[in-house]
Amino acid sequence: HVHSNASDHAFSSLEELIRQAKEKKLLGFALTNHGPILPDSPREWHFGNLKVIPDYVDGIRIYKGIEANIISIEGETDLPMKYDSMLDIVLAGFHSLTPYREESTEEENTKTLENVIKRGEVDILAHLGNPKYPFDKERIVKLAKDYNVAIEINNSSFEKSRKGSESHCLEILKLCVKYGTYISLGSDTHFSYNIGNFSKIENLVNSSGIRQEKVLNTNFEIIESFLKERRQNK
Repeated sequence: HVHSNASDHAFSSLEELIRQAKEKKLLGFALTNHGPILPDSPREWHFGNLKVIPDYVDGIRIYKGIEANIISIEGETDLPMKYDSMLDIVLAGFHSLTPYREESTEEENTKTLENVIKRGEVDILAHLGNPKYPFDKERIVKLAKDYNVAIEINNSSFEKSRKGSESHCLEILKLCVKYGTYISLGSDTHFSYNIGNFSKIENLVNSSGIRQEKVLNTNFEIIESFLKERRQNK
């Protein structure tokens, strides 16, 4: 879960992200700029033209994707659907400055997430620990397992973003362990030096009891198998 300076609120080029990934001995990352409804996001053809980026650059695997914005209680996002088949991976989450109301109730947010999952367009639900958007965690984690949707544990939510997320993320992680739901570790990088930074969540995840095969970041075999199954079921 990495942003490039194609989004105005991120500060590194794709080449800088690749260089830092290589220096940190990472094997790959997902380029997931925000969907086009946010005021500083790239326009929709950014996602259509991701095809010009090779799958591997200097030995680093680049998953071409999007962090889409949830925009309605029906579970719609701002993912440009004509480009869906061109993307390797689709994340989606609640964000400010979108048509989705921050004042939505727990029941409304729960229904929205149920609809996002059931629509089948989203592979990973991003930074669900945000206390601005309460929801029935057990209902959603169990449904995510049933529909083979992963849930992100976002390192940035334990640092400077989405204050108050920690306890919610812990509860979500425990439920993922309980139900066997896939998780994805996200650095939510907006500056290249933060790529692959899981410093706040690594020990937490390792001590949670979650099986390695349920962590998408563990190896290419796991994430490729997950994405292949997701594509087959679309």
